[in-house]
Amino acid sequence: MSEIGILGGTFDPFHFGHLSIAEAAIEEFDLSEVILLPTKVQPFKIGREMASEEDRVNMVRLIAEENRKLRVSTIEAFSQRVSYTYKTLKLLQKEYPDDKFYFILGTDSFLTLEEWYKGKELLREFAFIIGIRPGYKISETENTAKRLKEKYNAEIRMLHNEIVEVSSTEIKNNIRSGQSIESLVPTQIERYIDEHGLYK
Repeated sequence: MSEIGILGGTFDPFHFGHLSIAEAAIEEFDLSEVILLPTKVQPFKIGREMASEEDRVNMVRLIAEENRKLRVSTIEAFSQRVSYTYKTLKLLQKEYPDDKFYFILGTDSFLTLEEWYKGKELLREFAFIIGIRPGYKISETENTAKRLKEKYNAEIRMLHNEIVEVSSTEIKNNIRSGQSIESLVPTQIERYIDEHGLYK
């Protein structure tokens, strides 16, 4: 049985914050791999505000090509309808019945997990790895984890490695104002954004 992490997000664009939480989860919990799961976005947001599914998937693939422990799934990005984490994880579970999945979340998302679509079922049926983002109290995250473990018998692991905080808004603002994004995104992402004229 392989233990696999799943990191979902708009990845608009994929940045060092995303990379740091994926690599930290692999290193700290000895995961076989992390599946990067770009999500679908509302069509009206695509353009100056957001990159298309195709561009976001292409950027994530550039990262996965250089890291054998990262893989890309387009199960949500190219879906015809809005995707829900619970349904996606059930599909992946059906596809890989012998593997164990850990859904990787930052603190902000984790604290509202119960309110997600089928959040209670998510907590009962799947395992989680939580990265504590800068600006959040460790005690608040740990208290929430303790409560959810007791209430749902949830399996929740906390990352101890420091997560790099990067803002997608800052990246886009820097692009529009002609400032460098070198310290915010991997080189191949910077090159792709420039070559395809994204976020301008």
